[in-house]
Amino acid sequence: MMTLTDEQLDWLLERIPKPTKSPLGGRPAADLWQVLRGIFWMLDNGAKWKDLPKRFG
Repeated sequence: MMTLTDEQLDWLLERIPKPTKSPLGGRPAADLWQVLRGIFWMLDNGAKWKDLPKRFG
């Protein structure tokens, strides 16, 4: 299992565009750091999205 360091995650997050807020409201943006960790967890485990642990949002 490969684990990214906080520095590597920060480097990736600097390159992801920030979400824009809709004037119509809607759901608040998720924490990108947590989302990115969840994506890498999925890639590493080959699990289904429904099996993603709650800690990833």
